[in-house]
Amino acid sequence: MILTTAILVFLVIILIGVGGWWIWQSSDRLRRRLGSVGTGPAEAQLLKPALAPSPLDVMAAHSALVNKVTALAEQAGYKQSAGDLTLLLLVFGVVGGVLGIWRLGNVGGALLAALVAGSLPVVFFAYRRARRLQGFTEHFADAVDMISRSMRAGNALPTAIQLVADEMADPIGSEFRQVSEEIRLGIEPADALARLKARVPTDDVAFFCTAINIQRAAGGNLAEILDRLSDVVRKRFELLSHARVLSAQQRYSALFVGASPILFCIVFYFLSPGYFDPLIESPNAPMLITAGVVMEIIGFTIIWRMARIKV
Repeated sequence: MILTTAILVFLVIILIGVGGWWIWQSSDRLRRRLGSVGTGPAEAQLLKPALAPSPLDVMAAHSALVNKVTALAEQAGYKQSAGDLTLLLLVFGVVGGVLGIWRLGNVGGALLAALVAGSLPVVFFAYRRARRLQGFTEHFADAVDMISRSMRAGNALPTAIQLVADEMADPIGSEFRQVSEEIRLGIEPADALARLKARVPTDDVAFFCTAINIQRAAGGNLAEILDRLSDVVRKRFELLSHARVLSAQQRYSALFVGASPILFCIVFYFLSPGYFDPLIESPNAPMLITAGVVMEIIGFTIIWRMARIKV
């Protein structure tokens, strides 16, 4: 027990050190980028080579899974590099594996605990992404109206986008601010809008980007097009909100069904500490626990997908 405690304390210290180093590295890269601004002409700043990526970033860039997690984090509003996210997943996985082998005492349980712990950042990013997209969709019609009114007043499209970036709150303000900066730095509006559609993968943003691209290619009254688009977006949001209210019972049923086994396990563990010892000490424990977790995930997914309504 003393040896196990010493190992856990050592791992916690290593985890704190790695986390502090990761935060310091991210802040140091940001400080170097900010320090390079304003030290010379704008043309010289644009021609400066980008900072060389770290070896971990280079290795992580070749992983499809890490690229998907990086895209998920960017859509959630976190602009960390692929190497930083890889290190974060590895730290969570190692800590989960150590706790699993300490409590369960076998390799199968340790691997399962490492998998669950390593997926926690992904679950957090998915949750933040859903909240961010919901907030973006809620006020996106107002942003389209603002662009339309600005263009009716005689402003160009980049100026209207900059107005939205200055006047609207995040996440709409930050996303349109990035679009405005990319256009100002010479990127084609179509490419800047394509990047916006990748960062905010919703149907409303896809309609908006497609309408602007078609108008730029074929001509027409963009202000009138955006007026109709904002009306469609607003009605879609109202209909989707009504559908979410009608499906609230099914969604909460999925949450309670998915969380009840975990809650009951915690309650039984504290009320009767040795309640799960026969299961954990059984040679079939990894197979039984894995089968239970898999069936729980399947049931939760089916109920949740039935409760989701796309408009």
